[in-house]
Amino acid sequence: MLNDTNSSSGTTTDADNESSSFTVKNSAKESSSKQKEIDELYRVIEQKVFGRDKDRADIIRMLREGPDTYAASSSTSKPYSVIGIYGITGSGKSTLAQYVCDYEKKEGHFDPVMFVLVGKTFSVGNIFRDMLEQITQSRPSKDNDLKSLKEELNKELKDKCFLLVLDDVWVNSDNMKERRILLEVLLVGQSGSRILVTAQKTNAAAALGAQEKMQIPIPDLEEEQYLSMFMHYALEDSQVTRNEYERYKAIGRKITKKLRRSPIAAITVATRLKSESRIDFWERTSNLDVLDETMGALWWSYQQLGVDIRRCFTYCSIFPKAYILGRDEIVDLWIAQGFVNTRSNGTEELEDIGQSYFDELQTFSFLQVRRRRTILGKEAVDFTIHDLLHELAERVSGSEFYRIVSNGSPKEIPRGVHHLFIETNNGSEIVEKILDMGNLRTLIIQEPRDTMEKYHDSVKVMDRLFMSLRKLRVLIVMLQHCRNELSVPVSIYQMKHLRYLRLDFFVRHLILPSTFSKLYHIQNIDIPCFRAYSPENMSNLIYLRHISASLSFPNIGRLTSLQTMRSFLVKEEAQGYELKQLMHLNKLRGSLIIWGLQAVGSKEEALEAHLCNKKRLRELELNFDLDKCFGPDVEAEVLEGLCPPKDLQELKILFYNGSRYPSWVLSGHHPDAPKHLHKLELYKCSQLAAIPEDSELFNGLRELRIYYCDWDWLPENMEYLVSLQSLWIWNCHKIELLPTLPQQALKRIDIHLCPVLSRTCKEVGHPNRNMIKHIPEQRIG
Repeated sequence: MLNDTNSSSGTTTDADNESSSFTVKNSAKESSSKQKEIDELYRVIEQKVFGRDKDRADIIRMLREGPDTYAASSSTSKPYSVIGIYGITGSGKSTLAQYVCDYEKKEGHFDPVMFVLVGKTFSVGNIFRDMLEQITQSRPSKDNDLKSLKEELNKELKDKCFLLVLDDVWVNSDNMKERRILLEVLLVGQSGSRILVTAQKTNAAAALGAQEKMQIPIPDLEEEQYLSMFMHYALEDSQVTRNEYERYKAIGRKITKKLRRSPIAAITVATRLKSESRIDFWERTSNLDVLDETMGALWWSYQQLGVDIRRCFTYCSIFPKAYILGRDEIVDLWIAQGFVNTRSNGTEELEDIGQSYFDELQTFSFLQVRRRRTILGKEAVDFTIHDLLHELAERVSGSEFYRIVSNGSPKEIPRGVHHLFIETNNGSEIVEKILDMGNLRTLIIQEPRDTMEKYHDSVKVMDRLFMSLRKLRVLIVMLQHCRNELSVPVSIYQMKHLRYLRLDFFVRHLILPSTFSKLYHIQNIDIPCFRAYSPENMSNLIYLRHISASLSFPNIGRLTSLQTMRSFLVKEEAQGYELKQLMHLNKLRGSLIIWGLQAVGSKEEALEAHLCNKKRLRELELNFDLDKCFGPDVEAEVLEGLCPPKDLQELKILFYNGSRYPSWVLSGHHPDAPKHLHKLELYKCSQLAAIPEDSELFNGLRELRIYYCDWDWLPENMEYLVSLQSLWIWNCHKIELLPTLPQQALKRIDIHLCPVLSRTCKEVGHPNRNMIKHIPEQRIG
């Protein structure tokens, strides 16, 4: 049970009984262009800025007119200069820097403009990835080494006048080399480039080259500006009369005088008051002495959360400050620990309830959410926790959570620890210390460098952990060393209570032992390697909910709780690998790849998969095989039987050589066809003759990609694709002429490795060039 009354006595959630018993201490603890535009506007709306216009104007003047640190003619000249914004945690430094960043993105004086959250770890690899993601709109893989990232950044920044915002920078002797690597990359920029640094102290910007006169203390908001911000978050969109508003405002003024102009305190308290808009609740709150200090105000807001949500928030304290986590990842960890409880009706999935917890924490500003594009162009939801709220989580968590970071080597780990995070190079010493901690529920080991060889072979270390820590519910091991193959020790079966397992070892092949199938309570298997091999009897693990690994085993259809899995492989004449294994897996959500469809011999077999019943599936890939099939007519029947669910958003079909396309593709109003398809990708598929008029499947299509298709022409009636925004045609050698394309929505066309088409689309006066002249973005090669 989490101790969220560790720093107070007699705590309740009733505002009538709140007191200042919480002791406030001074602590030394540590997509497409349209979608991009929508995301940017939404973020600006979500984070309205108050009282910073003059501060922004001053900084912009310094960015554009301030003197360069080095003269351009000097032999040691640097093309950039550094400006620092400093102030205590929660004073609004990041908000101001982001405000400047947003303005400069619109003005175009700097290109590119990048905003990177650095934090205490100062990982130059992560900084490079964040910079490249914002320049190219695609995040580099974590497999890219530092050298390749550096080379790519050199190309992207060469002779560019850039603005780089480095938010929440901490410097020490340990990250000196990484700072030098970062600054060396920036030397390729154009003179006049700028680095804007936010930090708690002036030494951070100074270490990156800022002169003393280029350091700006963050000013407090004026009283009225602070009150305006508070009232915005407290009563935004509320239906109150003018007289009622004035009454609320008078109470709000009394509350804000207690909050001492701390922005984070204003936002967290105000958003909580918004959810409870009774005037008497506001009045009682205004009389609380606990609001007199920032940490006390945050603690009061925390106490208004439900018990389950408080536990979930407290669990986040196991991770270091500024640590970036995925939304789905933290929800799965909460579920594994038993913090997410089913509601009275019992019909909602735990994941949906956990996401509602997450949403509430975001609503009340306990989590700072960012949406980004993955390397595959998908949207991912990540989050961090404000430093002060992270400190609050640490305080209320008591002694159950402990963290070892940055080469830490503690003399003694508290005996009552249940949840332990280790980020250190001193693995040998620390592993020895935790082997007798049999009550651990969470163990996260993250090695920043290749250090595993320092403390024995990794298999031996895992074996000792498995034998000793038998009450673990969550085990995450992330190591940077590379291997071709690694076998997990058979002793893993000793961890009978394990719910969540992530083994991230940078190996090509990871082999799970036969005893793995005895982990009867396992819910989540996350093994991000090229190929993982599992025992045959994995279908015994009936509580499995998520498989984030390339696993293939028979009789997966028994795992009816399964919600996500990467792929399913149909094997011809192999019992337990039939397509009908998918029949009862109707809780599947997210994305799914089905391989080996050439082994399916009839429409009846295809119908047994019941794909149309997978209502929460959003992305589907159907993969046939060119080398072996039952013939084009059979393939056509199989695809007919694989009708996807109505709410599918993305469909990819590979190696389909059927004699025709199914009715759910061609019919205008097929009852079971997808109604909200956004993206269709065809790879080495037979000719699609025409786009049907008024087709529900094609009406909302925004992106069409055609790869390596041996077609003589593009489909007729392309103009019926009234919502199409992006068209890709790659490696289609036979296509020579473009049909009439959509006129209104189409914003981008990509044509590559199509000899005749690529050439004629560049020829002035050619019909193909005339067909695309209305398209703003053209990429032809």
